[in-house]
Amino acid sequence: MSDQLQDLLQRVYQEGVQKAQVEAERLIKEAQAKADDTVSKAEAEAESIVSNAHTKAEELKKNTETDLKMAASHTLNSVKQQLVDVVLLKALDDPTKAGFSDPAFLKDIILATVDAWKANNAEGVIQISESMKGKLDEGFLGSLGTKLQGKLHVEFSPAMKQGFSLSPVDGSYKLSFTDEDFANLFKGYLRPRTAKLLFGE
Repeated sequence: MSDQLQDLLQRVYQEGVQKAQVEAERLIKEAQAKADDTVSKAEAEAESIVSNAHTKAEELKKNTETDLKMAASHTLNSVKQQLVDVVLLKALDDPTKAGFSDPAFLKDIILATVDAWKANNAEGVIQISESMKGKLDEGFLGSLGTKLQGKLHVEFSPAMKQGFSLSPVDGSYKLSFTDEDFANLFKGYLRPRTAKLLFGE
């Protein structure tokens, strides 16, 4: 009887051990599957993070390159414009100022303007730069009034640096003939040509 009891105990023990081993193997497989799944998800997430980082880095690189190209283009255009302005300053501003400082040159322009104004047959005021007072002789100034039969009043203005202006008595408009007016007029025509000569544009 004790042998049978011993056999029975031995069988129960072995069945228990086998069940425990089976359960342990199942738990190990389940844990391994979960671990593999976690590792897979972590790897996928890491790849996604790296991929997003590469994409953002490429976008940042492209945007930076575009911004640098635009900044370089604006800077180049600004430098070109300044060079054109320097060339035009030397070519126009200085000679024009010199011309308007010359009483003979100014007389010629005033006479041509007054002759054209005579066609209007209107009363007017001519303002001449005060710097020309004493440089334009009284005979010349008197002849201006005579040309328009006393309809032109001559004034010297400290507000006008060089040149002169002509306007009707009512002041409804003013024709300005200064060194700056002439220089700006010529610059409008010469700026594109100067840029083409300097830069081939």
